[in-house]
Amino acid sequence: MKALIYYGQRNVRLEDVEIPTPAETQVLIKVTDAGICQTQINEFMEGPFIINNDPHPLTGKAIPIIVGHEFGGIVEAVGAGDQNDLVGQQVAVLPLLTCGECRYCQNKQENLCDKLAYYGLIGERGGFAEYTVVNQENVFPVDDPALLTFIEPILVGIHAAEQTGAGLAGKKTLVLGTGALGLSLAAVWQFYYGAEVYLNDIIPFRQEKARQAGFNTLSKEEIPADFDIVADCAGSDPLSQQAALLEGLDYLLKGGVLLDIGTYFHPLSFMPTSLLVAEKRILPAFAYNSRDVVRLEAVLESIKTDFSIFIETAPLADIVEMGYFRAEVDRDNFTRLVVKC
Repeated sequence: MKALIYYGQRNVRLEDVEIPTPAETQVLIKVTDAGICQTQINEFMEGPFIINNDPHPLTGKAIPIIVGHEFGGIVEAVGAGDQNDLVGQQVAVLPLLTCGECRYCQNKQENLCDKLAYYGLIGERGGFAEYTVVNQENVFPVDDPALLTFIEPILVGIHAAEQTGAGLAGKKTLVLGTGALGLSLAAVWQFYYGAEVYLNDIIPFRQEKARQAGFNTLSKEEIPADFDIVADCAGSDPLSQQAALLEGLDYLLKGGVLLDIGTYFHPLSFMPTSLLVAEKRILPAFAYNSRDVVRLEAVLESIKTDFSIFIETAPLADIVEMGYFRAEVDRDNFTRLVVKC
């Protein structure tokens, strides 16, 4: 089969590898959809950052590795377990892998696991391939194929909401960044949690797509400094003159909360006193945990957004040119690139 293998900075190769065989508690998935997110592009341009060079303590795997962590497809076979009813089902992959034994796993904070792994990003092969094997417990049946690459960012949106520690209903919130993460979080917060959501992006095309999907959007000139919560879903972005994490603080009311969700791989500087005197808080929200998965079905039932309008596709055979290179140099003309495997 064909698979995209990450060897390091600016070194990804589409190669022929053996189709994997599922172990007793695993399933074999014919991958149909795999999303290219900004984290994967950052890893390509400047990494490795998160992708591990050394053997992972949970899986033993390291670079070179098949990447892609937002994906799904059709279950073609199961191992020797008793989940034959999964065969033929369309499923999204929930990429989190944990030890189940550390204090964080025991407290259902699996995203903080001492040996955390993540399909296609940390310590385990992922979805930029024609086939992959994953644990049975890491698949989630999905009816709408457009949702396959959005399930992981939707879970991240759930976790971010829960991290605030307070109800979001009626809260005025601003989402910076309208990529897959920002759109997923906005949908979760608006439809499930009842927040008053606005979005902004430095790329006009993406902001217009969000508006067409029914979201409230604001240009930078229109953003008032009166938000209860700002969610940084942009992260490190070479096109931005100021990091969204710092810019977002300017839009908060006193006592407001900024959710740090986007990834940064270089230092940022700010004046801590500006937080102190206004009691503004920066609150990290990383990945998701089992408590968030429990909420996933109800969240999906509540969301009214048609995610298909954000998707452009590219074949796996052209993933480097039409996927990675385009995501690096032509971001002005697409919102979500999905590789069709």
